[in-house]
Amino acid sequence: MVSRTDAQPCALPPAGLPLTAFEEFMLLDDRPSHPMAIVARFDFADGPPPPGLAEAFGAALRQEPLLTARIVRPPRGRPRWVAAEPPALEVAEIAAGESVPPLRRIDPARGPMIGATLVERASDWSIVVAVHHAACDGLGLLGFVERWFLRAAGREGRRGRDPADTLAAVDKRGRVAGSWREFLGLLPRLAKGLEGVGQFVSREVASLTDRPPGAGASSGTEGAAADAWRPTILSATLDEREVERLERRARAAGVMVNDLLMTSFVATLGRHLEGRDPRHGGAAWIRLATPLSLRTKSDHRLPAANRVSMVFFDRRAADRRDEAALARSFREEMDVIRTHALGHVLPLSLEVGRWLPGGLRRTVARPQPQSTAVLSNLGGCFVRSPLLDDAGCLRVGAGRLAGWWMVPPLRPGTALAAATHETRGRRTVAFHVDAARVPPARARAWLAELVESLARDDRPVETAPGAEVAAR
Repeated sequence: MVSRTDAQPCALPPAGLPLTAFEEFMLLDDRPSHPMAIVARFDFADGPPPPGLAEAFGAALRQEPLLTARIVRPPRGRPRWVAAEPPALEVAEIAAGESVPPLRRIDPARGPMIGATLVERASDWSIVVAVHHAACDGLGLLGFVERWFLRAAGREGRRGRDPADTLAAVDKRGRVAGSWREFLGLLPRLAKGLEGVGQFVSREVASLTDRPPGAGASSGTEGAAADAWRPTILSATLDEREVERLERRARAAGVMVNDLLMTSFVATLGRHLEGRDPRHGGAAWIRLATPLSLRTKSDHRLPAANRVSMVFFDRRAADRRDEAALARSFREEMDVIRTHALGHVLPLSLEVGRWLPGGLRRTVARPQPQSTAVLSNLGGCFVRSPLLDDAGCLRVGAGRLAGWWMVPPLRPGTALAAATHETRGRRTVAFHVDAARVPPARARAWLAELVESLARDDRPVETAPGAEVAAR
C-alpha cells in the first residue's frame, strides 16, 4: 500500500490546460465587490497545531495543479491554466466578533488560487482556507484539506496517485460523458431540462436585498482596490439529539433530510418576504440555487477541481404554509433531476453560451438577480477518514476537530449563501451574508429561525386538506 502522504508531485504541462466552460464562468463572475471564493474554517481543541503543519501544506499543494495555478489569456483561444508560485501558510489573528481574519484577495491572473491562514489561541487553533471557485468546488476543497491534514499528522491514507493519472483526471474534469456514444445517449433524458430554461431566464425572482446590486461596496470589501476582504459569516450547530429528530421526521414524511432543509429554508425566507410585503409577498418567487456534485467513482484520482453543477428550485413564498407538501415537492423534483441527469444542463448551456454572441460575459452581465439564495448540502463529511480516532474524533496531531463550516460565494442580487454538513452526528449550518444589503442582525434572526425549525420535535406536519405544491 502506497501512502497518500507519499504521493508524487504533479505539475501542469508547460503549455497549460484550457479552462472548462464552468471554470470560465466562475472566472468572469469574480468581482471586486463579490469575490468568487469559497471560504472554510476548521476549529481544533485539546492541543496545539502539529509542528509540521506549514510544511505539510506546501507538500500537499505539490499534488494540486489547479490550486497552485494562475490564469493567462492568450491573444487567441480560451483562457488557460499555467503553473504559479504556491502560497505559504499565513499566520494571523481573528478580531473579536469576526469569523475570519482579513483574507487575501485571490487574483487569478497572478495566482495561486488558494490561501490558508493559521490562527493560534491560548488553548486551541483554527485553519481558515479560501479558494477561488474557478479552480475548485466545495468537495474538492474538503478533499484537499483532508490530504493536507493527513500529511501533517503523518497518517497513512488511501493509495497514492501517479502524476500521469492525476493529470489525466484533471484533463477530463469538464466532460459530461466518457464518450460521444454515452453523450448521445444522455440527450433524450436531458431534453426534460429544456422545459425549465425559459422560466429560468424570464421569471422574476425575489431578492432579499435592501439595496440594489449596484449600490455601494459589498460586505467584507473596502472598495474595488482593496487587497484584503473579510466576509460576514454566521454559523450554528444542531446537536446529536436534534439531528436524530430531524432524521426521524424525514423518515416519517417519506422524504430526505435535504428536502426538509430546503423546506425550512424556503419557509424562513418566505416569512420574511410576506412580512416585508403583506399584500404581494406571498406570490413572490423564491429561487434556491443548489450545487449538485457530478463526481463519480471514476473521479477518485481527481485532485481539487470543479466537478459540480447547479440546479434551481422555484417556489412561491406562500408555499411555506403547507410544509409537508413543500417537502414532497422537493423530493419529487430531485427525483426528476437525477432520473434525467439534469445536473448536466448548466455545464452544457455554459458550453453553448461560449459560442453565442457576447459569450459567457453576456450571461454574467444579466442585471436582475438570478437566485434568491444559495443552499449547499455537503452531506456527511469525514465519515471514513484515516484521521478518525477510536472515539470517532478527527485528530491532527494532538488537536481534535471541534467544529467547522464552509460557505459558497455571493454574487450581486443574491445576498445569502448557506451551506450545511453533518460531522459526527452534528449538523452545522453556515450563512455567508452580504452585509451591505442585508443587516447581519436580520440574517442572524433567519439563522436562528431556520435552526429552530430543523430541531423541532418529531410530530409530522399536518397537510391542509386539498393542499399541494407542484414541483416546478
